[in-house]
Amino acid sequence: MRVDFGSCCCGELEEVYRAFAVLCVEKHANRALLKAGDDAPEGHYALRDALHAMARHAAIPPDFKLALVPSTRPIETVYRETQRHLRAAGFNAWVFRGENEAVEWLEGRATRGVTAS
Repeated sequence: MRVDFGSCCCGELEEVYRAFAVLCVEKHANRALLKAGDDAPEGHYALRDALHAMARHAAIPPDFKLALVPSTRPIETVYRETQRHLRAAGFNAWVFRGENEAVEWLEGRATRGVTAS
């Protein structure tokens, strides 16, 4: 599953992330890529909240992988903090600098020992 979104306000980001979490559960997704396309870092904390809610209400598949691709430095900061929280909660979530690297990791094709940062 891939979610690539552009400019959104904080409220819209919350809706996108909630819908993403529900879709992951309903479709039994085992991998997903989120690519931020705006510069509203405060709204991206909703990802952590949505996925924590998802984990409380449904079993997360053990092979579920989440790749996060930020569009700006401020969003990268939020995604890295979110990565730490999600990994502590048992998610296999990583932040990547580029989409190609993220897709390679999701598909198990990472080369040269590159996994994630």
